[in-house]
Amino acid sequence: MKLLTCTGKRMIAEGTLELSFQKPAEFVFEAGQNINLKVPELLYEDARGPRRTFTVASAPEEPELYIATRLSDSGYKRTLLEIEPGAVFEYLGPQGSFLLEAFPHSAIFLAGGIGITPFRSMLAHAVAAGLRNTIYLLYGNARPETSAYHEWFLAQEKEADFFHYLPTMTDLPDDHPWPGERRWLSAGLALERVPEAGEAIFYLCGPPKMVEALDAQLHEKEVPAQRIRSESLWGY
Repeated sequence: MKLLTCTGKRMIAEGTLELSFQKPAEFVFEAGQNINLKVPELLYEDARGPRRTFTVASAPEEPELYIATRLSDSGYKRTLLEIEPGAVFEYLGPQGSFLLEAFPHSAIFLAGGIGITPFRSMLAHAVAAGLRNTIYLLYGNARPETSAYHEWFLAQEKEADFFHYLPTMTDLPDDHPWPGERRWLSAGLALERVPEAGEAIFYLCGPPKMVEALDAQLHEKEVPAQRIRSESLWGY
């Protein structure tokens, strides 16, 4: 049995909870991988049971493990809200093949909602490992307040000269002072805003319908399949 001890929790955006865990010495993973977590005890009934799968949002070089999740009315998510530091979770993994590659060209991350988690891990790894390939992150959300890790990515853009952050907010009133993009996340937006898009590797992550739509759009724009990586997050 493999165990993780919760060390803390915090709200990182409206409706989004982050849990941190002590990282066991034997826990070895690659940026972008996931783990399956079993809560110590379900405090509320949940037809899907006591397990869910989460991307590890921290980098391999960071001292703790982070996972982040959109909250809902499910018994599992309601239980997470009441978890206290010291709680012990069973886990399976790490696993998954949605990985940051040693790419020869630029990388374009396209994220929707909680699909941001693997990209937080990948970028933190790139910074820690001293990678210098250019990375662009296009992140679609309703509002800045609902955007997980938004402030962290803004800070990383100031510190890492190879990283460019392009968030787009699609549910703001016309008189909102938001200075950036307001269009829906799309392949067209990425190709328009990223100068190196013609040779870049595209990484897509978010709800299944979003990922499917972006993949289809990229193919319509004649981006070859060998330059597209994707992962769909189920069970929001």
